[in-house]
Amino acid sequence: MGLRSPRPLVATLLTVALLTTGLLAGCTPASAPSASPSASAPPVGGSVISTGNSTNQMVATLPQAVADQWNALAADGKGVEWLNTPNTTDIVRTPVAVGGDQSQALVDAVNGVQGAGTDRSVLAALNDLDSPAGSPVWVFSPLLDTRDPLDFTELAFDEDPAAVVKAVKKAKDLPDLKGRQVSFVINPVAGDQAALSDLQTGYLHAVWQELADAAGAERVEFFDGTGTVAGAGSGPVVAVPEPDDVDTTTTGTEVVCRLPTPALFVINTPNLIDRGKTLQGLKKCLAKAPDNYRVVVEGHTSGDPSDNGRATVELSKQRATVVAVLLKDLDVPAKAIYKVVGYGRSNPLVDPPTDPRNRAVVVRFEVLK
Repeated sequence: MGLRSPRPLVATLLTVALLTTGLLAGCTPASAPSASPSASAPPVGGSVISTGNSTNQMVATLPQAVADQWNALAADGKGVEWLNTPNTTDIVRTPVAVGGDQSQALVDAVNGVQGAGTDRSVLAALNDLDSPAGSPVWVFSPLLDTRDPLDFTELAFDEDPAAVVKAVKKAKDLPDLKGRQVSFVINPVAGDQAALSDLQTGYLHAVWQELADAAGAERVEFFDGTGTVAGAGSGPVVAVPEPDDVDTTTTGTEVVCRLPTPALFVINTPNLIDRGKTLQGLKKCLAKAPDNYRVVVEGHTSGDPSDNGRATVELSKQRATVVAVLLKDLDVPAKAIYKVVGYGRSNPLVDPPTDPRNRAVVVRFEVLK
């Protein structure tokens, strides 16, 4: 990752906040050489990462298990470095004490820093750790990063986690977490950020688990937050596709309905996530069909068209077939279903081919002449 210089305003506000909570023990930007801590600052024995508070997430809470870990750290005479990146490219590093009331004071300070940018990146902060090798890391965030190479607006809860890790490695952004315990404390959603389904939450866990494992983490744990009060500040919203999301357009005499496969199917399978809701979406589509039609059902995936393997094509065809069966359940005559085809990556719907909108099943109602 490139070097980052904190915004003076962010650093100043953070300094004031920490002085009022009694946590400040010297504040240095992550991109600058670490200054010697004051005599009262305990040696750093781990890292805490936060990504700024916003109206689109609940405030962070302190899990008892984490409080116990911090008490043990304090008993060993150590504190933590706090890396705060309030939804910007800036990271502010602050050594702080933990244990007892000081632990809750740190979480209060985390909640007191408002988000102010257009993106969020836990990955960037993980690449800027300065705590001793092998020491633990605690992350307070919704974990919905929105900066390449880990952008959940592009992943759309459907990209294979192994492929995500591969992309992060290719970008040379895989952090060094060798021997570390990594604890993710996930802020619940609020405001304009739609809630995740159980499958989408599982996907979120899977992506971060595989990234941490690939980075050498010794142990990874998740705490799905229990906060019930929305925060302040701004933060990015990640679109969460639903099984009944249908984009319907009319071109000449043709009605085209596009259903996003991240909402329809379990990752890497033709298994429907929610058959009932998908039927509801298809009903919306069918309601706009012309009176005399034939149907073409197409399965598409995203990615480089030159790398369109047999498995990719077959999966796209299987998914198209599942949707064709649902159309029959909605009383579309079997003879009206003219063609079911799987294109895989070979026939992108939009540019670039990697755009997640290419991961879709398309239903075309063509007027019979």
